[in-house]
Amino acid sequence: MRFNKPLALTLAAVAALLLLTVAVPWLGSRTGLARRAVSDYLGEVTGLPVTVGSLAIAFLPMPSLALGTVAIAQPPGFGADPLLEVGEVRVAVSWSTLFGGDPVLRSVTISDATARPALTTGGANNWSGLIQRLSELGGEGDSHWSIGRLDIERGALEFRDATTGSNWRLTAIGLGAEALAPAVEFPLELQLAGVTATNTFHFAFRGQAQLDPNAGRYSATGLTLRGWVGGDPLPLAGLDFEGGLAAATFDSERDVAAVSGGTMTIAGMRGEYGLDFNGADGENRLDFSLQTAPFAPRRAATALGHPLPATSDPQAFGTMQFSLKGQLREGRLVLDPIEGRLDDTQWSGHAIPQERLIRIQADRLDLDRYLAPDQETGKDKQATLEAVVAQLGELDIDAEIRIAEARVAGAKLHDAVLTIERDAAATP
Repeated sequence: MRFNKPLALTLAAVAALLLLTVAVPWLGSRTGLARRAVSDYLGEVTGLPVTVGSLAIAFLPMPSLALGTVAIAQPPGFGADPLLEVGEVRVAVSWSTLFGGDPVLRSVTISDATARPALTTGGANNWSGLIQRLSELGGEGDSHWSIGRLDIERGALEFRDATTGSNWRLTAIGLGAEALAPAVEFPLELQLAGVTATNTFHFAFRGQAQLDPNAGRYSATGLTLRGWVGGDPLPLAGLDFEGGLAAATFDSERDVAAVSGGTMTIAGMRGEYGLDFNGADGENRLDFSLQTAPFAPRRAATALGHPLPATSDPQAFGTMQFSLKGQLREGRLVLDPIEGRLDDTQWSGHAIPQERLIRIQADRLDLDRYLAPDQETGKDKQATLEAVVAQLGELDIDAEIRIAEARVAGAKLHDAVLTIERDAAATP
C-alpha cells in the first residue's frame, strides 16, 4: 500500500480549508457552532467521530489555526478511550496556500498528544483505516509540500496487543525538525521515555532524515544515540548506553527496511549490528546480525543484574567475545550461527530461544576452572562432570555441549558430550 501524501500534507489541506470556510469574525470562531462545524468536517475526513474543544483563527502576521482538546474516537470494538487525543495543534500556513498554491506550512506544533494503537486477538488494528483515508485526501500524483518547522511536545504512545497480551507505553516524546520537503534531507532530533513491565528507559538521538512519499522511500543517516534504562533486575542507578546508526531505510512500495552500521555500548560491552526486514507477500522475514568486541563478562553480568557465580579460578570468565546471526520467521527466532570465545575456549553453535534449545561445539575447555571454589573435585572425573551437569541443569535448558578436549579433575577427556534435558513439566 502506497501512502503518497504524508500526514503533514493532510494537516496543510485541513488548515487551508478551515481558514477559507470557517473564516468568521474573530469572536465567531470561538462559538460552539464553529467548533461543531470543524468537528463534523474532521469527522468526515477521518471517518471517525471527532470533537474539538476550542478553535482560534488568525491572519496576521500569517494565516494560522489553533485547535485545542481534539479527540478522535476509536473504531468500533477498540474501547472508549480515544484513538488520538491532542492538547493543542497550531498550524501556520503561507498566504499562497490559501489561494491554491502548494501546501506550505510555516510551522506545525503538536502538544500533549496521546495515540493509542491497538491489535485485537484476531489481529485487526485500529489505525490502518485512518491512515488510508488521510492518504486518499491528498489525491493522485506527486506531492509538493514543505514545513518550515515541525515540533512535537510531550507526546505519548500507548500500545495494546491482545494477540500476545502485552502493553507498553512511551512518554515524554519530543521531536524537532526543520525545512521538511519531499526528497530533501533535513536535520532531526527525537527524544522519548518509556515503561515496559518493570523497566523504565529514555533515549535521545539526532541526525539527518529524508522523506520521499512520491517514491515511498524514507531514510535516516548519521544518527547518534544516548540513553538510560533502569528497573529490575538492573542496579539502582540503572545503565547508560550510547550508539549510532550509519543508515536506516524503509521502502513502503516493496515493504522492506534495513539498518546498517549500527553500534551500541552498554555495561562495558561494545557491539555492531545490522538488520534487514522483508514484508513482501505478507511473509514477514527479519534477518539480523550482532558482533561484540572483547569484553569482561563478570562486569557486564553484574551491571545487568545477573552476577556470575564465584569460581575456583578467579581468572575464569575473564574475557569474552561473540557474534551471531538471527532469523525471525512466523514468530520463531533462530540464532545460527553463534560463534565466540570465552577465556581460552573457542566455541560455535546455534540456539532457539523459545524452545530453550542450545547446541554448542567447543575446541577445549578446562571445566575445573569454572566450578565453585568449595566444590570437591579430587581426582574423580565422573564426580566433576556430574557437578558441572548439575549446575547447568539448574538453568532448565535443552542443551548439548560437545568438547573436543576437556580437562576434568586434572585429566583430559576427548570428544566429551554434556547433555542437559529440560523438565518436561516446565513451562516454555
